[in-house]
Amino acid sequence: MHVFRIILFVFVFLITNFTLLAQTSSFKINGKILNEAQQTIANATVSLLNSENKEVTKTVSNANGLFELNFDVKGSYQLIIKHTGFAAYKATFELDNKDFGTIYLRASSQTLNEVVVQAKQNLIEVDANSITYNVSKSLTAQGGNALDALKNAPGIFIDNNNSIALNGKQGAMILLDGKQTYLSSKEIVDLLRSMPASGIKSIEIINSPTAKYDAAGSSGIINIKTLKSQIQGFNGTTTAGISYGAYLRQNQDLSFNYRNNKINVYGSYNHFFGYYSYLYGSDRIQNGKTYDSFTDDVDKRKKMGARLGVDYTIDYKNTLGILVNGNFIFGGGITDTKTDIGLPNSSNIDQTLNAINDYYHQNTERYNVNLNYKYEDTLGKIINIDADYGFYEKSAGNLQSNIYSTHNSVTKENYYRTLNGAKIYLKAIKADYTTNLWKGKLETGIKYSAIETNNNSRFFQVFNTNEVFDERRSNTFKFDENIASVYANYKKTFGKWVVQGGLRVENSASEGELAFKINGKDSLENIKRNYTNLFPSFSVSVKPSENHNFSFGYSRRIDRPAYNDLNPFVYLLDELSFWQGNPFLKPQLSHRFTLQYVFKSNTIIGLNFSHTNQYSASITDTVAKTSIVMIPRNLGTQQNISLSITQLYNPTKWWDITFNGTIYHIQNKISFDKYRNLNLKQFAGRLNIQQRFKMPYKITGEVLGFLNSKRLIGGNEIVKPTSQIDLGLQRNFMNNSATLRLAFTDIYKGNKFYSAQNFDDFRMKSYGYYETRQIKLNFTYKFADSKAKGPRVRNSALENENGRIK
Repeated sequence: MHVFRIILFVFVFLITNFTLLAQTSSFKINGKILNEAQQTIANATVSLLNSENKEVTKTVSNANGLFELNFDVKGSYQLIIKHTGFAAYKATFELDNKDFGTIYLRASSQTLNEVVVQAKQNLIEVDANSITYNVSKSLTAQGGNALDALKNAPGIFIDNNNSIALNGKQGAMILLDGKQTYLSSKEIVDLLRSMPASGIKSIEIINSPTAKYDAAGSSGIINIKTLKSQIQGFNGTTTAGISYGAYLRQNQDLSFNYRNNKINVYGSYNHFFGYYSYLYGSDRIQNGKTYDSFTDDVDKRKKMGARLGVDYTIDYKNTLGILVNGNFIFGGGITDTKTDIGLPNSSNIDQTLNAINDYYHQNTERYNVNLNYKYEDTLGKIINIDADYGFYEKSAGNLQSNIYSTHNSVTKENYYRTLNGAKIYLKAIKADYTTNLWKGKLETGIKYSAIETNNNSRFFQVFNTNEVFDERRSNTFKFDENIASVYANYKKTFGKWVVQGGLRVENSASEGELAFKINGKDSLENIKRNYTNLFPSFSVSVKPSENHNFSFGYSRRIDRPAYNDLNPFVYLLDELSFWQGNPFLKPQLSHRFTLQYVFKSNTIIGLNFSHTNQYSASITDTVAKTSIVMIPRNLGTQQNISLSITQLYNPTKWWDITFNGTIYHIQNKISFDKYRNLNLKQFAGRLNIQQRFKMPYKITGEVLGFLNSKRLIGGNEIVKPTSQIDLGLQRNFMNNSATLRLAFTDIYKGNKFYSAQNFDDFRMKSYGYYETRQIKLNFTYKFADSKAKGPRVRNSALENENGRIK
């Protein structure tokens, strides 16, 4: 808490002093913009021209229609306000300071009767710091889940271990509407599978985050933005669909929004019901024996999600909000694994192990409550305060049989039951302050989070109807962590140049406590850590002409271990293979450089380089003579360099093509122990082509294809090439209020993974297929009564900690 008090003092000092310094402009004009129906107009362009018709300054109106311009020289000026669909407002005057009061924009006289012309939105859009993939414009993504949509975004890779990589490097931080999910890679994948793609507006890829963001995410940030209604009164969207691959599944999605005067209420519900099939296996050579296994995994869990939010506008400067959301995954599952044991170069099978895991109970619940206060005036000052409370609970019960046989004769039988539970409590508060300073923009902020995790694992040996508690494989693990941070970021424009720099300071204090028994006696292991890190960031961009934009960025990043990666529980696939956490896992630290060139907003070329110390990954290692363990470890260093190209092309009015290609090189200098040191290097690449067609009878078509080359993932795993082609058709009905979509994904089952890893006398090949070939049919209906604004998009204080729950 001593460090937190120091950080709090620095934050208050910065706000107080910079607020005083920000009052440097001599004159100002301000006003409020409405349409003829008394509705506020946001994002109107407000320009101030001098007597020589040269632009002095410019801004846009905020969500409440308010604007303010500041300048230093008294004189004669012209104010011009423009917005699509409205006639321009112009006023010429002499001024010192002037309050224009309320300004009304009239609908443009050039509007032709009932004809409405809408700007066409590209599948991919770009600015100086990010690339946006508009999921709502993709036909093949509709009817699937958010994970399906994420796989199609430019530069994003999801491997067979559910690790999410950006431009070939793992460690991307996932945000939902600017809020961290507080889940590990595995749980993020489960969460995204429970979210409908139809509810996603876009996926924003931020390669060069500023100091305003938490320092987590060594490969960048992926922000998934959900759709927000813009309709007045009560309105909403509902989607119902089915899909079929190995099993039939049903999905449902409902969202609504109601705005009346100062109150805005919004919410959503979605579910995915049905089984999922996963087929995977491995062939390995270990200590002179072969172990060839195959697993048929059926996930029977149901996935549901809901949220409810209220925004209350106190006045045109102050807004309060509350947002409650939850995700629920529950149901059973079963894995059936067969392992043949023999000798190399021999077709004879010495022994067979049949292991069945009956997950008779699986339940995951995640809740989060966010309270938000926002102040925004016309001087450019913004104060945003978030207070969050999150709760995550996971429980599982599993009954496992291990039956050994030789020539169809049973030689040994072992039965086990495991009960695992985890509870995580998350509390956080953050405050952000933005103001104009020295003709630029200053952002400062402070955040404090407290996380408490409680885990317990109970292991039983089963003999007929009796169960014997196994204290050697049972334990409890508690982990508490407090993170305090403060940041400052400044951005200023110098003609065609834009310069931005910032510094974030984060202090982490954690304590892990492992309790277990040895020969009936209680034992306790305690691990404490306390460290402070500085995370500078810098970017500069220049636009020498209308068609060209260059940018460069640098940032230092950190990836803290997922909470359950620190938990040394043992999870058995069978008696010969298991997963285990590592309480001694350390955070990995990265230096990241980015260089980007944009031509006409249609061609984007990016060059990225990162160097990571204390590189961590889950590896497969040997245990004793017959078993293997999957365990996360700090292995050494990793270097990643990538070159990406995105090209938007429109051969005709009815044909759009989006191309994205990434080539990257990874070098892992890692050590399993002092005797096993590896220096692995691998070039790899990914191609993604998405084409959209306007077809007869008002049908829109889409073809999407991607190819992943041979690549290095994790510590020492080499994955063979994979590919996939998806087809989609769409037609609108009922004056575009209803939409019918049909999609075929992975039509030739090209997205199967094959991998290999080797060291010493250990050789292992893995393979798998996750039911990517599907047919999907979805129907969407939109209902509304009149036009309005949708809910605000808010950032939660729990932006970084959620991403570490597993």
